[in-house]
Amino acid sequence: MPFDTAISALNYDEYAFAQKFSAKELVRLLPNDNIASVIDIGAGTGFVALEAKKRFPYAKLTLLDRSRGMLRIAKSKIPDATIINTDAETFAFAIQNFDMAIANLSVQWFKDFEAFLKKILEHAKYFAFSIPLNDSFADYMDIFNGIKMPRINLYTHREILHIVRSNAEIVTAKQFIVTKTYPNAIEATRHFRNIGATSPINTDTQSKISAILKSHKAPITLNYDMFLCVTRQAY
Repeated sequence: MPFDTAISALNYDEYAFAQKFSAKELVRLLPNDNIASVIDIGAGTGFVALEAKKRFPYAKLTLLDRSRGMLRIAKSKIPDATIINTDAETFAFAIQNFDMAIANLSVQWFKDFEAFLKKILEHAKYFAFSIPLNDSFADYMDIFNGIKMPRINLYTHREILHIVRSNAEIVTAKQFIVTKTYPNAIEATRHFRNIGATSPINTDTQSKISAILKSHKAPITLNYDMFLCVTRQAY
């Protein structure tokens, strides 16, 4: 299930409850160091950047995202930030280096997180990220049993720890769950659509999904089982 950069950036802030909460928690984990430059990877509408600006008020902020609409909103919140509209996985950092790189609930969309981890640590003193683990959204996905549909390919806690420990030093880490209950399946689905978790589906599958969504009237709780980690290059 790829991230859709064409979603309405104006609706994103309303539905991104987990992203907002995670941004605050992730920035709280950052080390008390001399941080003069921060790059926000997958900056979205600027949740992490705003928190980072509070924590490091004199740091130069760079916001990187594939969505121009998202970046326009982020820029309106943080006018002095540098904007880079590109894909983080293919971006050539060249000689650009940062004291801190942060990716808040964005690396789950990457094709090769391990390769990106290696790359970013060549250009950042610290790399902090948050990611939903594979137990996330189980209650929601269960209502579609029997339907072949795209799913987010999420790591287990063990898998993500193995990747990080094989390529970096862990400064600190934290795991917690954020939940929100929606009145029915249609409203829960609206959450995913407005945060960009969408994927092309054939007509037959779409009709089956629509029938389930209309018939499922019970409340649905979305669980984000999140792993937060601050890393630095291993020596």
